[in-house]
Amino acid sequence: MTTMNTLTIDLDDLIIALATRYELDDPSHYLDLDTGEVIYAGEGLEALPPDLATHPRYRWIESVQAEPALHVIEAFIAQLTDPQARATLSAAFHSDEPFEAFKDAMQTLPALRDEWFAHHHQAYSAMAQEWCRQQGIEAQWQ
Repeated sequence: MTTMNTLTIDLDDLIIALATRYELDDPSHYLDLDTGEVIYAGEGLEALPPDLATHPRYRWIESVQAEPALHVIEAFIAQLTDPQARATLSAAFHSDEPFEAFKDAMQTLPALRDEWFAHHHQAYSAMAQEWCRQQGIEAQWQ
């Protein structure tokens, strides 16, 4: 039986790290295993630890892959009761660029904005919890 390290982590920061979609050469996020801080390693940032990518103290946070991210969108669409909204978002979801199309379609449905953000936050909170568990971290959310 492995012991979990308890760490206080800002849930919203970890969700942002998990939800951010990068191109191959773009910056990424790391979790400082000593402090619980989520560090954004972006271009032009001066105060980054020089050993960020190599020291075991810093754990790289891999963004959620496309398939689970698409499942979050699909689950949101499936639970909608408004047939017009469901049809609009379903058409976007089944396009060649589902992430962009969904985002664009949501712009036309401002009444669903809060519902989408709540759904997204709940789904990514569960993913954050699972990510921590896989890393051997018992998260205390702040």
